[in-house]
Parts: sequence; C-alpha cells; structure tokens
Amino acid sequence: MKPAKLLSFLLGAVLVTGCASTTLDVSARNVRGEAEELVWRAATREEVAGHWRLRSIDGPAAAVLMDIAYWLDPDGTFTGAALFVGPPPTYEVLAGSWSLDANGQLVLGEEAEPAAVEVAGELLKLAGADGSLVLERAEIQ
Repeated sequence: MKPAKLLSFLLGAVLVTGCASTTLDVSARNVRGEAEELVWRAATREEVAGHWRLRSIDGPAAAVLMDIAYWLDPDGTFTGAALFVGPPPTYEVLAGSWSLDANGQLVLGEEAEPAAVEVAGELLKLAGADGSLVLERAEIQ
C-alpha cells in the first residue's frame, strides 16, 4: 500500500462490502461515547502534529479496524500502523508526508482524499466518507 493511501487506510476505504466484525457489533465498538458531547473545532497544524492512538471508531471502518497509531511529525512527515481484523489480525504500516490544505483538511500524501480534522482538548477527530476516528494524544512515559 502506498504512503499516499494512509488516510484511506485510516478511514477504512479498504473495506470489502459486506465485511462485519465476528466478535462485536459495529455499533457497540465505540465504547467511549463522551467524545460526541465535546465541543470540536478546526485543528491547527501545531495541534495535529504528535503521537496519536485510536480512542474510538465509527462507520464501516469499525468492522475491519482493531487499532490505529501514528506519528505526525511537525516537519510534515508521518508514519502509521493499523491492525486489521483477521483471521489472523494483521498490521499494515505506512509512511509519507502530511499537510493541512487551504480548507483545513488533513492531506496524507498526494493521492489520499482529504479528511476533516477537528480537535477537542487532547482528542483529534478525522472524518471522511467511510466514517470517523477519534484519536487521543499518546504520551510516552
């Protein structure tokens, strides 16, 4: 998978129609619904940069993604990994460049669809046609 495809990868554009979780209903996988009650606003480049881990996932992507983590460097490069439902579960790892476009949407590589990106405290939300991800800033201690 090309680095430019990370956004599609993160938002589940690689879904196969009819895929479903074998252990938990998709609607039940968003275990931290409080993120929906937060006041979200457009994220700045400085707020987007950092280490992020999956907190919740909504939409069709929830049927195939188990976990996501990535690093968005302030210099405009990124690396990320997603754990896809199996059997057996498998990780896919990508790297490339990122930016915010004139509309404030996150663009990962030249070929990826832009995603709406919003922030609320230490949470970052990415939204696209295949659903949304809420990520939380990860602190390494």
